[in-house]
Amino acid sequence: MEVVRVPEFNIYLADRPGELAGVLEALAAAGVRVTALSVVEQTGNDVDHKGLVRLLGEPVEAVRRVCEGVTDTGAGPVMEVEVLVVSLGEHAGRFREVAVKLADAKVNVRYVYQCPSPDGGTVRCVLRVEDTDKAEQVIGELARLSEGPNTGLGGAAGAA
Repeated sequence: MEVVRVPEFNIYLADRPGELAGVLEALAAAGVRVTALSVVEQTGNDVDHKGLVRLLGEPVEAVRRVCEGVTDTGAGPVMEVEVLVVSLGEHAGRFREVAVKLADAKVNVRYVYQCPSPDGGTVRCVLRVEDTDKAEQVIGELARLSEGPNTGLGGAAGAA
């Protein structure tokens, strides 16, 4: 298990055909490799009906430039936030362990979504938390425990 901090880009788009495709085409044209993507619908009294695109991509500077450009076309707002990416190996169910440890440490998880690793071999979770430093420490400790001898993860938790 590994945890890293990365910037995530949140882009609000009009809820109409072609908006997402336009952003993805702009990213591709800029040479960006999108490594994680989540799209959800945003509605509410104070929010126009929009889609919220959350994405991770490389190179980060190119993603940032594209995001600045889409605001010129009327999309937005665009926000850049820090998230944690946790590599779970081949067992997506291991996120349960992460969630339990974060809860025990009183770290609130604002949202989470899964994505493949760039090499396609392992599952990763992208999560935004209220206390990134504390969450990174808790997940790092869990990773060290799971790598040690006789981790106790061989049963149902290890097979999850």
